[in-house]
Amino acid sequence: MKNTTPAAENEVIFIQYDIPPLKSAEYTITVKQQTNQQPGEFSTSRKFAVTSERFALDPDDINSNFPQNLANGEFGGTLPHVLFNRRILPWERSSVKDDDTAPWLAVFLFGEGEQPTVVKEKAKALVPAGTTITVAGSTTTGTGTMPAGIFSYPGMQQLDYGETPDDDCNIIDIPAALFNQIAPTKKDLPFLAHIRKMQTLDKSDDLAKEVENFTVVLGNRLPQNDTDNYAFLISLENFGDYLPDDDGKSNLPAGTTAVRLLSYINWSYTVNTRDETFKSLLEHLNKNELGQQGLTVLQVPFNGTPPDATAVKAALAKQATGTLTPADATVLVQNALLMGYTPHGHSLRHSGHTVSWFRSPLLPYLVQETIAFPVSCSDAANRYNPETGMFDISYGAAWQLGQLLALQNKNFASSLYNWKKGLYAWEVTKEEQEIIKNKYQGIEAFGDVFATRRVRMDKDTTPPDDVVEWMAKLSLLNGVPFNYLVADERMLPPESMRFFYIDNNWVDALMDGAFSIGRSTTASMTLETPYLTSLRANARNSATQFRKRKRSLKGYINNTGTITGFLLRSAVLKGWPGMEITGYDDAAGTSEINKLRMDRLSEEVLLCIFDGVVQRVSIHEPPEALHSGVEGIYPDYVTSLRVIQGGGDPGSGIDGYTAKVTTRSNQQTLQISKAADAIKTVLNAPPLSEGITDFTAAQFALEMIKGVVKVDFQNTKA
Repeated sequence: MKNTTPAAENEVIFIQYDIPPLKSAEYTITVKQQTNQQPGEFSTSRKFAVTSERFALDPDDINSNFPQNLANGEFGGTLPHVLFNRRILPWERSSVKDDDTAPWLAVFLFGEGEQPTVVKEKAKALVPAGTTITVAGSTTTGTGTMPAGIFSYPGMQQLDYGETPDDDCNIIDIPAALFNQIAPTKKDLPFLAHIRKMQTLDKSDDLAKEVENFTVVLGNRLPQNDTDNYAFLISLENFGDYLPDDDGKSNLPAGTTAVRLLSYINWSYTVNTRDETFKSLLEHLNKNELGQQGLTVLQVPFNGTPPDATAVKAALAKQATGTLTPADATVLVQNALLMGYTPHGHSLRHSGHTVSWFRSPLLPYLVQETIAFPVSCSDAANRYNPETGMFDISYGAAWQLGQLLALQNKNFASSLYNWKKGLYAWEVTKEEQEIIKNKYQGIEAFGDVFATRRVRMDKDTTPPDDVVEWMAKLSLLNGVPFNYLVADERMLPPESMRFFYIDNNWVDALMDGAFSIGRSTTASMTLETPYLTSLRANARNSATQFRKRKRSLKGYINNTGTITGFLLRSAVLKGWPGMEITGYDDAAGTSEINKLRMDRLSEEVLLCIFDGVVQRVSIHEPPEALHSGVEGIYPDYVTSLRVIQGGGDPGSGIDGYTAKVTTRSNQQTLQISKAADAIKTVLNAPPLSEGITDFTAAQFALEMIKGVVKVDFQNTKA
């Protein structure tokens, strides 16, 4: 079935802010009642507090940062940012008095030699030495320890509910002159945070949702080229009146030599021409140090030219006649490696050791379903080549693994056993009914007895939902140890992408092993056969429903039964955890295919399985993490403009139209509010004439983001 994803399904909605109903603070509710009796008015008051993180952030609230830690790449002209999972976090506290749209979190960027040292301290280190510290709703007190000349958060001597002077925190001290160079103005702050609302169905299984909201906090300073840069996520709570002016003029109290700030996360990256950007990392997959294309399927690499069909046929013929030469043996071994086999030591059941072939369910080519299940035991699924004396233990290993995984899950094992026990009783009753029917030839007798039997025959033989669901997940290789999928590390080296076909025989053996619980005789195996066949079909159908589908893929049906996918091992997964993947069953990328599973197996390994034959894979930079920045060279920094509310599609580029972005004298710190004014002026001027009255952080973000990076891969083996 052909499907083309509508552009609307990939949209990102930019939202200015989401101010919480109540910010973190203490509140008083007063209730008054007017009556006709003296004294005429009754009132009562209650205090309550709204609290949020202050001295440390929950790591789960932070999604990612850009650029990623220790990255090397072409990041010149880009602004660092932090992406948050919690929509309202940047507005839960206040930074600018009487401006709820200004976030209290900010990203500061330091150059080489400027970076501060992170020091573990107590909350009292943020309060001037000798100042008494009180805690709301508590008798706990303390005394500040911050040395003279250092300025920190105004009002910190009055802590909130649940806080103490001895709470742990990380602090940094910034020289006052440097703070004035790099800190945003209070007019800048509202433009440095916004929300991105989007669909995430192309992300990994743990992130895929119909709609998700992410919050971005931007830095305001460009990095230095050819050197290390250091980014810090810090708090600017109540700092609004002390931030510098547009030109970096200080508003700090007289005598301030340094500014002390809370630091939540920090990372470093280097701006150069090395290949650690999203695009560069992906474009160098499967390539050696010389940039030459390497393997694209799962097989152990070997030196030399792969043998062709003629050489393999000749070697097989010599093997059959016992005239095999070392060169012919090498051809056969290389051919086995090309087929995805790896040799392994094999301890035989009745003593003795040998070497046997094994291959995973992830194969370089399509294998037809030729193996009949159920079988009595794992050995019955092994294959033996008398000409070589070697076993193929692939299906036997799968069968044994399925049984072990089933026994490991007590809930599944119990549910399956009880269901099968009921099936045996049902089959016995069915057979007895046939005997009675043949014996009495339709004579009606013993009505009550036969009525009871008929009730027993009405039993629903459908497998329990939990059994179907567990088997469905097993059919997608959930729970299968990684060394069964990749039996040799050389098959999936760092910075590689490997396409595969799933061997349905292997999966059938895995599922039969799981289904074998409670099977004790050949007769029971014969009885179970139709139920196993039905359960496998139900499980595979259920497996297609685990992931939510896009609207355009609601009716997608794979009529071939072929399942394919790829394994990706790359640093790009760690740097861009929310990256998105789309598969197509045509080389042109016009017919999208449904994903069955997209699972991060580790920080740097991802497994993606498609319902059909995938021929093209598109890997997208996560839209929620799109970076912002400027184009051009100082002093001619600009940003290319996009449609906001004029003619054309919102967000589409406006050819030839740019707005100037100015900096402070240090050539790195952007004058954000001035840039916003410049963008608004160009958009409102003829011939664009967009008529914007209130230019928001959402609109600023739309104008400052750079294009989505997408890298396409062709599955040449499909």
